[in-house]
Amino acid sequence: MANKSFSLFILGGTGDLAKKKLFPSISRLYANGYLQNLDKVYSLARSKQEDWEQVVCQLDAGLGKLCHFIPFDVRDWNSYAELDKVIKDLKGQELIFFLSISPYLFEDAIRNLGKLLRNYTNPRKIVIEKPFGFDLKSAQKLNDLLYRYFIEEEIYRIDHFLGKDTVQNIFSLRFSNTIFEGIWNRNFIDHVQIVALEKVGVEGRGEFYDKVGAIRDMLQNHMLQMLAFIAMEPPAYMSEKFIRDEKVKVLKNTHIQKLIRGRYEGYLQDVGVDGSTTETFVCAQVSVDNFRWHEVPFYLMTGKALAEKLTQITIVLKEIPQSFTKLLECRPHQNRISFQMAPQSKLTITFELRPPTGRFMACPVETSMEYLFPSEFQEAYEVLLLDVVEGDQSLFIRGDEIEALWEVVMPYLDQKDTPFIYPKGIKIPKPAEDFLKTSEKSWFL
Repeated sequence: MANKSFSLFILGGTGDLAKKKLFPSISRLYANGYLQNLDKVYSLARSKQEDWEQVVCQLDAGLGKLCHFIPFDVRDWNSYAELDKVIKDLKGQELIFFLSISPYLFEDAIRNLGKLLRNYTNPRKIVIEKPFGFDLKSAQKLNDLLYRYFIEEEIYRIDHFLGKDTVQNIFSLRFSNTIFEGIWNRNFIDHVQIVALEKVGVEGRGEFYDKVGAIRDMLQNHMLQMLAFIAMEPPAYMSEKFIRDEKVKVLKNTHIQKLIRGRYEGYLQDVGVDGSTTETFVCAQVSVDNFRWHEVPFYLMTGKALAEKLTQITIVLKEIPQSFTKLLECRPHQNRISFQMAPQSKLTITFELRPPTGRFMACPVETSMEYLFPSEFQEAYEVLLLDVVEGDQSLFIRGDEIEALWEVVMPYLDQKDTPFIYPKGIKIPKPAEDFLKTSEKSWFL
């Protein structure tokens, strides 16, 4: 835990993210003694004082005494003049700014904060939510703006998926156990499935979502981040720089081979946009073109308004040799290793065992072993906020990494063809089933 005193500024401090995720996470961290050096929390928003009071009344009582509300307009320099008066009293403190605002306001916030902080020598950090840009060019522009006022060590580009215990345990399982790292390659792995399925539709985010779609909202960040953790090489040292170096190397060698887009029935009514070609579902076959993963396909699927919520990575191992299947006169299922993030955080290993029939040469049956990941944190944001405070950037996205992520999806952005239509509440759309059937594979859900 860092020993220096710090204050936290949340821009957009009465918005949905702040109310539902950030302040509850900060409150739990504070109540459990993780933020002992926290001096003040400032909620900066255009809302009324009463809106802020509805937020603060639900916080830990001790934290509530440290919280303050500042009426604030990100685009109005007069608001920063008021903020200047606050910062003057925080001599020597570390200043942490969390941009919980519309991505369309990022540039204004970065530029104005950067100008204001030129007058101070306080240590500072800036935390930026996704989406970081809307394509490669805009992401590069945003990076350039950040580097005008901040250095990389002060910048925390956040992806809340990386705060989940299961994602972090991929790293531990692979690199701490010979039994797994020894098979983590093209010699043993047939293919990899990464899915992030949601029951909800656009749920009031229609205007914003229609400008983004599933490729930008999920594939470009969450899905490819999970792929990077699965596919990266062991880092030279267990430090944030070398971990992020290996992720960038993988992403530089990652390419989409084919991709299909879909949209749930009723989407146009939900967003109120006639003629939209935005997708709510995407399925892609991706290759990682290096020695370890040569000819091992990665199948990525994400979509809204489906039958269940499921976020999962499944490593599917190769079939056993045909000589053994002929000996048994049956065909065992492929072994699998599954990392589930939602609805539960767990690891499942699926393998074949002889059934209790008394016969030695009986056909094996599929058997699973599960391990639920325990956690002292309720929410991924608690992990990430604590990392920001402690200055650990291992689970945050570096500037060159965000650009590499955009490079992967650039050929598939802003397609004008109409996505296929699928009914709400379906398990997965038929075109996604057929996507794997052409390779004689099926989804493990």
